[in-house]
Amino acid sequence: MHMHFFVSDQVILLFDFWNVHSVAGMVLTVVIVLLMTVSYEMLKVETVKLDQKILDLMTATPNVQDETAETLPINPNARNTSDKRWIWVHVLQSLLHIIQVVLSYLLMLCAMSYNVWVFLSIIAGAGIGYFVAHPLIKWQ
Repeated sequence: MHMHFFVSDQVILLFDFWNVHSVAGMVLTVVIVLLMTVSYEMLKVETVKLDQKILDLMTATPNVQDETAETLPINPNARNTSDKRWIWVHVLQSLLHIIQVVLSYLLMLCAMSYNVWVFLSIIAGAGIGYFVAHPLIKWQ
């Protein structure tokens, strides 16, 4: 196993069955790793967008103490529904976080293969993903 960067069309990546020994296999590996990196950047953007939507919903919710009894009827189920919605949103946030962590560790392990082509595909995927995904935050 190499402990320095090397240029080759042969590499074992992440698992024993991902054993590349040809130029075509390396091209396919580079494309897959690049798409994984772009997906990671897109997932980061979706997480930020979800957090912004949650923040907007929390600030747009009327405060019950500020309303008078004449203008707002008392509904005991409203808080229960809000709590359930918050739990599901938190579960979704947690799942997105888990996926993001798994992808980031897989990409780190890919980089630790020390194959130059794999490393460059991670760098290119991060750049492409950032270029494509981050303007989507502002265009909501």
